[in-house]
Amino acid sequence: MTVRARSETLRHRWLRRGLDTHFSLPLFAFLLLVAIWVVTFHEVNDERVRAREAAADSLGELMGTYEAQVARSLDGIDQTLRVLKYAVERKGALGALPELGREGLLPPGVVFVVSIVDRNGVTVASNPRALSISVADQAYFKFHQERDSGATFVSQATRDAANTEWHLHFTRRLDDEAGNFAGIVIVETDPAYFTSSYERSRLGEQGMLGLVGGDGVVRSLRVGDKLSFGQRMERPSGQVAMVEGVRRFVGMREVHGVALNVVVGLAEKEQMATFESERIEKIGEASVASAVLVAATALLWLWSWQGARHRARMRRAQETYAAASLASLDAFFVLREVRDIGGAIVDFRFVDANSRAEKMTGLSKEQLRLTTLCGLLPQARANGMFDHLVHVTRVGGVHEQEWESTIPQLRARWLHQQVVPVEGGLVAIVRDISERKLAEGRMQHLAHHDTLTGLPNRGLIAERLELTIAQASRGGGSVLVAFIDLDGFKLVNDGLGHNAGDELLKVVAARMSACLRAGDTVGRFGGDEFVLLLNEPRSGEDAAPVLERVREAVLESINVGGQEVQVSCSIGVAVYPNDGADAGTLLMHADAAMYRAKDMGKNNCQFYTREMNASIEEKLVLLEGLRGALDDGQFRLVYQPKVDLRTGRVFGVEALVRWEHPQHGCIGPDRFIPLAEESGMIVALGEWVLRTACRQNRAWQEAGLAPLRMAVNVSPRQFEEQGLVPRVALALADSGLAAEWLELEVTEGVIMRDLTQAVAKMGELRAMGVSLSIDDFGTGYSSLSALKSFPVSTLKIDKSFVRDLGISEGDQAVASSIIDLAHRLRLRVIAEGVETEQQCAFLRQHGCDEMQGYLFSRPLPPEQLRLLLAAQAAPIVSEPQPCLLA
Repeated sequence: MTVRARSETLRHRWLRRGLDTHFSLPLFAFLLLVAIWVVTFHEVNDERVRAREAAADSLGELMGTYEAQVARSLDGIDQTLRVLKYAVERKGALGALPELGREGLLPPGVVFVVSIVDRNGVTVASNPRALSISVADQAYFKFHQERDSGATFVSQATRDAANTEWHLHFTRRLDDEAGNFAGIVIVETDPAYFTSSYERSRLGEQGMLGLVGGDGVVRSLRVGDKLSFGQRMERPSGQVAMVEGVRRFVGMREVHGVALNVVVGLAEKEQMATFESERIEKIGEASVASAVLVAATALLWLWSWQGARHRARMRRAQETYAAASLASLDAFFVLREVRDIGGAIVDFRFVDANSRAEKMTGLSKEQLRLTTLCGLLPQARANGMFDHLVHVTRVGGVHEQEWESTIPQLRARWLHQQVVPVEGGLVAIVRDISERKLAEGRMQHLAHHDTLTGLPNRGLIAERLELTIAQASRGGGSVLVAFIDLDGFKLVNDGLGHNAGDELLKVVAARMSACLRAGDTVGRFGGDEFVLLLNEPRSGEDAAPVLERVREAVLESINVGGQEVQVSCSIGVAVYPNDGADAGTLLMHADAAMYRAKDMGKNNCQFYTREMNASIEEKLVLLEGLRGALDDGQFRLVYQPKVDLRTGRVFGVEALVRWEHPQHGCIGPDRFIPLAEESGMIVALGEWVLRTACRQNRAWQEAGLAPLRMAVNVSPRQFEEQGLVPRVALALADSGLAAEWLELEVTEGVIMRDLTQAVAKMGELRAMGVSLSIDDFGTGYSSLSALKSFPVSTLKIDKSFVRDLGISEGDQAVASSIIDLAHRLRLRVIAEGVETEQQCAFLRQHGCDEMQGYLFSRPLPPEQLRLLLAAQAAPIVSEPQPCLLA
């Protein structure tokens, strides 16, 4: 469908919906509802504006009235002050009041108090008569004393000994004939005098009337029945402000000629009360109208919706088939029966089909309608398809099946078919499931094969072994199960990285597969372990050449990441029926034989014998005893001296652990250390060795022996633990041993597992003062660039290179190269396992710095080593070995 066609369809759909009453009616009601509320809020807003304007007008009118009233009162007070001043200047302070009284010019004493104060601030006359007091400290007196001003001063509300009621002072200055300050005249009145005109009918209960001085201090303020004065009041910034805790319409004007302001306020809530009641009434009317409108609309919509739903059901029923057939991923075929004169079905004619059916058959809908089933697919009569469809029309029901198509016209390999009979024919729904079948095949393969090598995995090996045993049981043949473990794989994997290890496993797997015969199976059991299943109709010994080919193929060198490496394999073989009657037993016995091949020096093949079970049982016994050996104190340390080849003196020792088993006696580390490493107990054991060795070294020092360096081996598990550095620090702290007298020995393989982390951890140990050496150097795959970054001080030549010195030119070349390399890197070199004078002489001749081995001393208990060190410290020592003489 084109974009234009889709647009037209969408437009028609929305037009049809718009004409439906159950769509248009709510829309119309919504618009009407919006109109009601828009009009309502508009009227409310207009009423609000008018109410505020009316309040402003009232405020202005009150402001004018009050201002005129205050102005008249102030003019009267000022006139009295002027008359009083004139009388004092004519009659003097004592004669002024009596004269004014006789002439009836004094204000009423009930409201006003008139006083005359001399230049010293003492009241000399008053009416009504009052106590003579000093006002020299009052602000109004100082104001006139300090400035020659003809203005009237209005004080803040005060009270004094002469007048204990609160009152305001209106004052003017008196001058003598020379124009100097001679005192003041005062008119006092109650602050309430200026707010007595407060009317509730005009100002309301929260209205405000008052005088505010030019200094912002209230002289008199009335709010309802409450009179106040003395507080500060800022000039309002707008027509409505928060004054005295109430929002008010407020106005303030300055009184001409006096430093006073009249202030009038009307409470906003009171002024807007009429508006608020009208607003609530209008909103209530709008709410009722809205509710009526919503209810009427809901009833009409419900009636309209019922009709629309009925029409929609009819329309959906008409569109369902078209939509399903056009949008479906399945091919839809509608077929009608074609019957002969006798009423038997002889064919089916295509009546309708969808686009997917067109793609599947390669024919258009029109072309399909012109043909029949047997005309399109002539094979339908021969392969049973036609008969199946006829059967469906007779029995009814839904029929499903999956089948692999061999009909080229259908353009699909695997099909899922669902057939439903209808009146006069049937509907066939066909889906292409080729991709699903392919995915299922891939999943089936992944479930039974190793993802790295593609070989059968443990599960498939077990299934095939059970099947092969069943076949051999019926046919009387033999089945060989060969368990193969790669020798040296861990070294490659740790030294060169996991990617190199994976590449090695893939190459080895391919080589093993190439060595097998038809009917044989090789699978990866896990890690670097493989299993061979060899079906031998006759004797099991006939498979020996195959096993030898596998061993030789694995032994060939492999280029991994640009580096040539070589691994071998140890093979253990168990034979059905002699070594076991089921798969589990055969695999267990083949595994035991493989371990025997390991013990025999690796790179060989061993067939299972019953004696091998004894070694497995011994291993289990040792593993069980190992779990409680540390808690029971069964371990002890012996110490092998390290000798300086230049001086022949002992400079350090290596701590070696021994296990005193209650039943089996002394057990060497080569038997229990691998078990401890596998079980994870090596971490606890290694920490015990470290702490014990540190305490022993400190004990020798406290006994007066010369300090010597204690070397302790660190296992791979120990080195990878996050808490290694803190444990070393704690062992040193608890023992009191200085860090310079502790040396940790680590193998190349351990460092190369995670070079960055290893170097960082070694750096922390070196920063503490602990020495580090690389143990068994030459047996790993560390590169020179990596070696330069190791914070170590010593390389230890592995005993496998020392063993044949003087005999093997290869070992001599390796040993001399290691010595030369170490010295170029400014490292010391120590050789382990030195047992002969010939080995010692070679090492000394080629510059080796240190040695240890049975040539000088076996590992010794602490007390014997103390005696050896004490003898070395004595002036006369025993005659050293010839090799150690300088």
